[in-house]
Amino acid sequence: MLDPLDRKLLMALQRDARRTNADLAEEVGLSVSACAKRVARFWSEGLIARSVALLDRRKFKRPVTATVMVSLTAPKANVSQEFARRICAYDAVQQCHVVTGDFDFLLIVQERSIEAYHDFAQEVFGEWASVADYKTVFLLRSYKNENTLPEFCLTAAE
Repeated sequence: MLDPLDRKLLMALQRDARRTNADLAEEVGLSVSACAKRVARFWSEGLIARSVALLDRRKFKRPVTATVMVSLTAPKANVSQEFARRICAYDAVQQCHVVTGDFDFLLIVQERSIEAYHDFAQEVFGEWASVADYKTVFLLRSYKNENTLPEFCLTAAE
């Protein structure tokens, strides 16, 4: 069960996981040792899956970002699982989601160029027998690109 201090601490960690326990404790109103114990519990219970560095995309070459909606020939469990296993092996595939509606999967793909994406799409979507159809939308500009959970989501799963 997560209490309000747990949620505050998790929100603070999502903003900056490098902060010291002393800084975190001061922000959420805990002692340093109580804060450290809670953070250790978050890790041991799997509430925190991993700690990563979010790079400032403005400081790097801007690759092509494509949102790809994929329909499978037979959306059966074994076909979907095999597609997910194979597509997730590509470094260019940043996200892979099963979705509802007209498509079976939603992918976020990063490539070096439009031509590189075209090669990727032909190799995967054009050659895999399990792919019936796909549609690609290219990202032109991002106004918001978050990868954090809002506070209202920070309740224990049932």
